[in-house]
Parts: sequence; structure tokens; C-alpha cells
Amino acid sequence: MMKWDDIRYLLAVERERSMAAAARRLQVDQTTVSRRLHALEAALGAQLFERSDGGWTPTPAVSPPCAWAGVSRKM
Repeated sequence: MMKWDDIRYLLAVERERSMAAAARRLQVDQTTVSRRLHALEAALGAQLFERSDGGWTPTPAVSPPCAWAGVSRKM
């Protein structure tokens, strides 16, 4: 089951396109964001972001958790 805190971390990474920037936004350590995001990916059984040097790009798997949270987004 997804928790609201997990969605907060997911949305921060989606908005910032960076783990470090998401951590700053959430005022937590970068390792916390990473750990929570990886746990959410494991729980959902899907990769939520494509990681590259240019940033983190959401995969289509991001849409269902956003819909669960009532967040409208465009891919």
C-alpha cells in the first residue's frame, strides 16, 4: 500500500528531476529520498524514473501513484 509520504518523495523527484534538489525541497538527506524512492519502486514492482546524467525522467509508471494522490500531471 502506498503512503502519502512516499508520494511526496515521488512528486519532489518528478518536479525537480534531481535527487539532490528533491532532498533540498523536502529538507531531508539525499539518501533518505533515494531509499524511499527505491522502496516505492520495489512495492509497485516498477521503475518510476529513467536515471541519466541529464536528470531523472519519469516513466509511465509514475502516473498511477500520482492519480492515487489526486495529482494531475502530463507525461
